[in-house]
Amino acid sequence: MCSSFKNLENVSPGPSPTPSKSWISAFSKELLVFCVVAFLAFGIQINNSDQQIQHLNNTVQHPGDPLRILLVGKTGVGKSATGNTIIGQDVFKSEISSSSVTGHCEKFHTVINGRKVSVIDSPGLFDTSLPVHEVVNRIKLCIPLSAPGPHVFLVVIQLGRFTDEEEEAVKIIQAAFGEESSIYTMALFTHGDRLEGKNIHTFVRDSPKLLSFIRTCKGRYHVFNNKEKNPEQVIQLLEQIDKMVTGNGGQHYTSEMLEKVERAIEKEKRRILREMEEQRQKEIAALREQLEDEAYEKALQTLNSKYEQVARYKAEIDFPAILHVVTTLINALSRFFF
Repeated sequence: MCSSFKNLENVSPGPSPTPSKSWISAFSKELLVFCVVAFLAFGIQINNSDQQIQHLNNTVQHPGDPLRILLVGKTGVGKSATGNTIIGQDVFKSEISSSSVTGHCEKFHTVINGRKVSVIDSPGLFDTSLPVHEVVNRIKLCIPLSAPGPHVFLVVIQLGRFTDEEEEAVKIIQAAFGEESSIYTMALFTHGDRLEGKNIHTFVRDSPKLLSFIRTCKGRYHVFNNKEKNPEQVIQLLEQIDKMVTGNGGQHYTSEMLEKVERAIEKEKRRILREMEEQRQKEIAALREQLEDEAYEKALQTLNSKYEQVARYKAEIDFPAILHVVTTLINALSRFFF
């Protein structure tokens, strides 16, 4: 482009050739400078693009990177069977029961297409043999077991009617790990054979409560048929998880996030206890009139424990809603003032 100006110097614009050559010479110098600047700018742009690509390569989830999957959900929905399907062999104990077969967190590894995949199975919610708060505490122990943290919370849901108990289980899981956990969450439907050729998307849309939960997962869900040990459904699941992890910049849920949620819930629990203090004192006064000595002390201990559990449960269930309202308000104010 720059060499073409030799032709311009041979063209006479009018009767005064000398001033014309001077003007063209000056113009050519300016254009030469422009060419140099443009070339340097182009080089800088290429360098910046290379740096951006390198940064992206450092943050996205590559198919060869280790993957950590934490299975959560209600008792009896097929969490352990799902873990066995992913691992490719029966390592997690799985059977139909009203109480959770998995009493504590369990972890197994496998290699899929040359890639290490860790699966952590957690105790099921609404276990008939354990109170909810005890199960939640045990589920939280799965976070350090999956150190440095799970890439995905795979919420296992059995295909069928999305019951109130299942909705409650989802809320408890969301409350236990905080609103931030939603970007690491995906739903996995078990018993895919029950669809019998029906569309899973139609099934999700037909349940407003289920659709509401799926929206909190950014629309991420997958279907498993644990009766069929088809490796292709596992490959498809891992591909979906990889897309999610890439969207999260290669990040994962951490113990620090859980600790942050714990501090906020504890603060909310103390506030709730202050609100219930007057009622608690009335019940203590009634115990004094009815009981004495050891019987009174035992009843008082039970009463205090009950209030602690109720306050903790209310704090865990109400906290995500409160946090969402506050976050929405802050964002709205930020847009207004800034």
